Amino acid sequence: MGKPVYLGRIKLYWCDDCNLPLLGEKCGICGKKGRKVSITPPGEVRVGFEGYMKILNDAIEKAFGTKIDGLVLFNRVPHYDRMDEIIMDGKVIGNLKYDIEKREFKISLRMDGAYLLNDSISKGWVVADKGAVEPILKGRNLMVPGVREYAENIEKGDEIIVRDPQGKVFGVGIAKMGSDELKTQTRGVAVKIRYSGYGEWEKRKQGEIEDVLEANEEYLQNLEKRAVEFIKDVKKKYSLPIAVSFSGGKDSLVVLLLALESGLEFSTFFLDTGIELPETVDYVKKIEKEYGLKIDKIDAGNAFFESLEHFGPPGRDYRWCCKVCKLGPTTRYIIEKYPSGLLTLIGQRRYESADRMRKGSVWENEWVPNQISASPIQNWTSLEVWLYILWKKAPINPWYRRGLTRIGCYLCPSSDLADFAIVREYFKGIEKWFEYLKKYARAKGIPEVWSESSWRWKNPPKWAGGIKWRRDKLEIRFEGDEWEEAIFSKDVDFEAIQNLLFALPEGSWRIKENKVEVISSFTKEARSLIIRSQECIGCGICLGRCPVNALYFENGKIRIIETKCIHCLDCLGNCPAEEF
Repeated sequence: MGKPVYLGRIKLYWCDDCNLPLLGEKCGICGKKGRKVSITPPGEVRVGFEGYMKILNDAIEKAFGTKIDGLVLFNRVPHYDRMDEIIMDGKVIGNLKYDIEKREFKISLRMDGAYLLNDSISKGWVVADKGAVEPILKGRNLMVPGVREYAENIEKGDEIIVRDPQGKVFGVGIAKMGSDELKTQTRGVAVKIRYSGYGEWEKRKQGEIEDVLEANEEYLQNLEKRAVEFIKDVKKKYSLPIAVSFSGGKDSLVVLLLALESGLEFSTFFLDTGIELPETVDYVKKIEKEYGLKIDKIDAGNAFFESLEHFGPPGRDYRWCCKVCKLGPTTRYIIEKYPSGLLTLIGQRRYESADRMRKGSVWENEWVPNQISASPIQNWTSLEVWLYILWKKAPINPWYRRGLTRIGCYLCPSSDLADFAIVREYFKGIEKWFEYLKKYARAKGIPEVWSESSWRWKNPPKWAGGIKWRRDKLEIRFEGDEWEEAIFSKDVDFEAIQNLLFALPEGSWRIKENKVEVISSFTKEARSLIIRSQECIGCGICLGRCPVNALYFENGKIRIIETKCIHCLDCLGNCPAEEF
């Protein structure tokens, strides 16, 4: 488990009288002050939809032969894959985590979880001898001589509830021996104790979602009011046309609902990356119909697969895909429809990452010229987002109900292995991607195990396999004095180089006998232009930077209209071909 990450104030309280979660301190039903719930930061709590509950109960049933029902919240905590704290009746009853080795979800209980389950379990229990109780309560493990009884079919590594001779729970831990070993061994650790202590689970009436919404309605009203005021204020400040960027996910849905509440005139666009889940594309159409909108579709077409051969598989530390499939098409859309600029409302939240926390509520994206981005939900938690959606009775993307916590491209390298496990259960089309990864590994001489996890990084961590590999790229060095000659690591197209070098000041470069020479003070800019001339994949990001529209595409590559170019070099902003 990673270190706690504080990205903002944790907003989770519990009304013990009504047995309901609260976003603020006051319950909207009984009027009493709620109790602050201690959870792991950043505090990304979500409602337990049926998909989450199925995953949870499958894990509980496998470990203990029972299930739970009622109002359950899930709090995503830092971990190398997916792990959630499970919250019920205002108590953290345990953790649900994805085991990347066994490719399954596992439950890890805390004492409250053991008190809750004890009366109904048929598996995963051990009865300790009377003499072992006191040592365990003092922090010792349960040794083999202290085992009085145990369930059948216990395997090493199983989650175990430890009972005393009267059947009361007083410990939870991990089996260090299976049932067969316990029959024959006379010494050693039987159960490694994680938590211990006596207590009881008070059975209480479980609230419904309608009750949760009633208890938080005033809070949600104020939350909405502040967000709508933000939208109106940012509109006044920038005086640009407004558009909502709708991805089909929960955060952009909330932003769309807030824009509708503002009463302002705005447009909406959906970026189809070409690798969206089919249900997400259908969901966008459903939202369009539900709210009487005309949602512009920005179609990236086959950009991902056309660039895949050039760049290789994307990674968390090598995310060329976002630039090619999202930012490039968005840039072209804004240039064509909003040449004077656009104010885009985006569903970004500080609780998602440290980078997004630092970005603030209004920002400019250096990759997308002519766009001001603003997030009216920058300071919202995930639970605020979900309760607002439920309060508004808005349609929900079906993938959330299946168990995903985020909606995006189905082969996104930022997805956890847990996410891929869920997607593979419902969308067989993703298997083509994993087959491609295996073939790619074989072709590059990479161990095939790389295709299971390591592919999601250029430089993967050890727990993910740690298999590094190098992508071929154009390397350039300059040699000489005042005039420096460019030395290339592979063959290049000199005609394309000559065209893009036109962006440099006149007299700063020359091509003689298939040799490129540049005045030393311009070698940095020349290297950038040369790489673009050879490696351009036609994303279109640079189009929006040219103040005189001197850039165009020829056979999918960026080119300069020499009669228009003013040598300003504004085109030399960030470029996927150069960066990656």
